[in-house]
Amino acid sequence: MIVALMFGLFTALLAFGVPIAFAMGLSAIAVLVIDGGVPLLVLPQRFFSSLDSFPLLAIPLYIFAGNLMNYGGITSSIVGFSRSLVGHIRGGLGQVNIMTSVLFSGISGSASADVAAVGGMMIPAMKKEGYKPEWAVVITAASAILGPIIPPSLLMVIYGAMTGLSIGTLFLAGIVPGLFLAMIMMALVYWKADEIGAPRHLRVSLGETGKVFLKAAPAMVMPVIIVGGIQSGLFTPTEAGIVAVAYGLVYGLISHRLNVRNTYRFALQSVVTSASILIILGSAALFSWIIAREGVPATLATWLSSITSEPAIVLLLIVLVLILVGMFIETISALILMVPILTPIAQMFGFDMIHFSVVVIIALLLGSLTPPVALIVLLGCKIAEVDYMKTMRPLVPFFMVLVIGLLCIMYLPFLTLGLPDLLGAFD
Repeated sequence: MIVALMFGLFTALLAFGVPIAFAMGLSAIAVLVIDGGVPLLVLPQRFFSSLDSFPLLAIPLYIFAGNLMNYGGITSSIVGFSRSLVGHIRGGLGQVNIMTSVLFSGISGSASADVAAVGGMMIPAMKKEGYKPEWAVVITAASAILGPIIPPSLLMVIYGAMTGLSIGTLFLAGIVPGLFLAMIMMALVYWKADEIGAPRHLRVSLGETGKVFLKAAPAMVMPVIIVGGIQSGLFTPTEAGIVAVAYGLVYGLISHRLNVRNTYRFALQSVVTSASILIILGSAALFSWIIAREGVPATLATWLSSITSEPAIVLLLIVLVLILVGMFIETISALILMVPILTPIAQMFGFDMIHFSVVVIIALLLGSLTPPVALIVLLGCKIAEVDYMKTMRPLVPFFMVLVIGLLCIMYLPFLTLGLPDLLGAFD
């Protein structure tokens, strides 16, 4: 009864346009006041104890490092390098767009940042070459979901902080699935090249490829430093964030693009973004505590067991729910909301928690790509100045291949666990 009332209040507040952090917090507070069985002193204790986590310090650091690196001129360098590698393949700039998202993922860790940075350069260039604008938007938005999958990833930092899983192992687990999804999207662009309106390009010489690689190399070194440093034990994920910020500052100063004024501006932006994430985390802690206190995860697990005892079918049902949730709730908020509910269920059915976490993140990202909300598609439409409804048709094949990719990742665990196991992350 308490949980049903809380979800009812939560839904009503969202319908009235209340931000999700305040909707979760207010609905949790309201039902505790109505119930009267818990002292209100518990509320601030639960809120702040959920934020008292060393790994969470990595969030503002990674955001700040990404801002510094992006402003340092790395986007144009990465686009140039991607063009030299795959620009001659059938699908031209569409292939370049996806490859750029792969490389940019190692810097931003955010789908919306990927659309803004990569789309800001690639969409106008694709339109100029004769690509249909709606296809340019969809290719950009679909490839942008690689940002939170390929490390470093803000979603994985949050997931690790909430569950106690190794963030370094989560980072490793996201590499192969991210590259796998990129490959199947590139295959789709190759197949649809004529429909997209993609002209062919000449192959760039080896010497020219070497030149653009040297230009882009400083940007691509950062994710190697982060993941390599964590796995080698040189530093923790949080300390890796400090290293990334230092690297971004040095890179910006060497490129003469950073000064005191814009460095301060980026720091302020990073603080505001991080604060909004932490407010959501604190409010979700109250929300999730009530859900756990009322025994909802155990009830759901029992209900799922009554439907089927087959873990593969349970995993499929969970993914369907996650895609549905991701369609209506922003990805970070949805992750924070769903993880405390799903973790006990995953443990009860014996899922590997690292593999399960990657599946959860990808499923939510697929939801964020799906109408009616599809924020990253809307952002791409704004850049391309194209009507949102025109993107619905080209979005279908991309969604379908990504679903197929997710099914492969779900039922072929070695795609997720192979690299961490190879590098001894489970020892």
